[in-house]
Amino acid sequence: MTSKRRRRRASIRAPRLYKRHPAPPGQAPGTLVYDRTPRVDQVSIRIVDYGPDACAMRTTNSVEDTFPLRDSTTVSWIDIEGLHDTELLGRFGTHFGLHPLVLEDILNTHQRPKLEEYDDYLYLVVRMIAPGTNGSEMHSEQVSIILSKHFVVTFQEVPGDVFDPVRKRLDTGKGKARRLGPDYLVYALIDSIVDNYFLVLEKIAERIEGVEDSITETAQPDDLGRVHELRRELVYMRRNVWPLRDVVIALERSETDLVSDDARVYIRDLHDHVVQVIESTENFRDVLASLQDLYLSSIGQRTNEVIRVLTVISTIFVPLTFLAGVYGMNFDILPELHWRWGYFVFWGVSVALVIALIGFLRSRRWL
Repeated sequence: MTSKRRRRRASIRAPRLYKRHPAPPGQAPGTLVYDRTPRVDQVSIRIVDYGPDACAMRTTNSVEDTFPLRDSTTVSWIDIEGLHDTELLGRFGTHFGLHPLVLEDILNTHQRPKLEEYDDYLYLVVRMIAPGTNGSEMHSEQVSIILSKHFVVTFQEVPGDVFDPVRKRLDTGKGKARRLGPDYLVYALIDSIVDNYFLVLEKIAERIEGVEDSITETAQPDDLGRVHELRRELVYMRRNVWPLRDVVIALERSETDLVSDDARVYIRDLHDHVVQVIESTENFRDVLASLQDLYLSSIGQRTNEVIRVLTVISTIFVPLTFLAGVYGMNFDILPELHWRWGYFVFWGVSVALVIALIGFLRSRRWL
């Protein structure tokens, strides 16, 4: 099951520079339009209902199974995997009182990380980024989170995520996940996403080291393309991590009753992790800029070496070309042409000139 989920998640890659919203111009606000390729498979819903002493997990395809959890006294985590069934999401949003604009943003999967406060819930958008397989480019997926008094809802584009450690802690009762409220669960989910950022950065660091070794040994034309690919991925990470810092700060400083003082302490520590990711991203960008300069310098040095060799060869052959041109003229009176030893003298002078020029170039350290 895990490998299948990973393969499906791999279909979502980091987008290019810009993605147009799929809704046509003039569409009414709150219109539910899925911005990915239409799918026919069913939406999978994972339900984790837990308290200090117990935890129940189940999976369903019926959104109606989640309706009793809205007024439950225990903490419920509803994980919806798949956003292509807009009718199902509309029924879910109507029952749980989600604003139509929130549902529209959930389906528009190219949102920047943000936090919005409503009367009885918080809406968060976080970007889940995973390293590609076999050194390929990273994969990205939007995760929308609803934090309410007794439940947390996460919306994912496709099955497969980085939340298994959180599920394991809830199932085994280790840590504080069961004892604290849904605000701590939201912290744990975002913390898992941020921890995965460090894995992405480790993969990028390995690829940067490979490019650096290649450029240092023998710069190849495809090295520059690899540098630009890495820079593009770091720009994408920076575009998603910088707003996440503001989201974490806003969550920690929020005056809502949905975030307890106990959770704020952990959220403050989460902010430090986000800052570390930002600093690492900036450092890698500086390293890539230096590698690009190193590549251009290596290519320039190689070109200069080729030009120097060609210049030395030309310098040696200039006087020989002059002599050959003089004695190759079609004049009747060229005394040296009638000498008995003229041919051998010509070659002796030519060899002497070559030896003299080589000695001169070596004395000037040009050769």
